[in-house]
Order: sequence, then structure tokens, then C-alpha cells
Amino acid sequence: MTIPLSQPLRAASITEAYSRFWKKYATFSGRASRTELLWPMLVNLLALILVVLARNEVVSIVVGLYALTVFVPTIALGARRLHDVNRSGWWQLILVVPVIGDIVLAVLWLTFPSPEGVKYDLAA
Repeated sequence: MTIPLSQPLRAASITEAYSRFWKKYATFSGRASRTELLWPMLVNLLALILVVLARNEVVSIVVGLYALTVFVPTIALGARRLHDVNRSGWWQLILVVPVIGDIVLAVLWLTFPSPEGVKYDLAA
């Protein structure tokens, strides 16, 4: 049984999570599971590490373009994850507070799903 894109996919594999990341490119409504958030974030982090280690102009340009490409879906995914814990996607603005904002957002993203988050589900 396949889970529709409108529902969070619990225990998603890296390929499933990354595929959903691109399929829901600019979808800010609905919910996302922790694994749907963590796998794409890991891939994006590895791309960033590649740039830091490569110190090659071509690699830097390619990964810079990749970073621009994943900006919108990353914000959308973060909003969907916050919906799963019954928070507004606007909570991501807490990142403007140095260090504390990062910690608060990480805790919210890693929190167990809340049953009240169902109110953010897409209308079927």
C-alpha cells in the first residue's frame, strides 16, 4: 500500500524521502514525518560538506546552484514537519535568533508527531 503524498510517510527510506522532497517542491500545506525531513537534510548537508572539502571553483558553483534549487523545498519541508507537531510553518522564522533559534527549531523538528497536527492535512 502506498501512502499518498498528502499524508506523512513514517519510516521513509532515504530514496522515498528524497523523492517526496522533490515531488512536493513548493507544497507548504500538509504534514511530513521526521524521516521525510532528516534524509533530505542529510543529503543537503553532505553537498555542503563537499563544497567545503573540494575547494574547487566548478564544484562550488554546482553546489551553489544546488543550494539555490533546494531552498524553496527545504523551507516547504520544514513547514510541513512543523505542521506534524501542530505548529505553524512560520516558526521557522525563529532562525533569525542566533544559536537559540537553531536549537528551538531542531527540537521542534525532532519532536514526536502530535495528533492535533491532523488539522494541517490536505483536504482529500
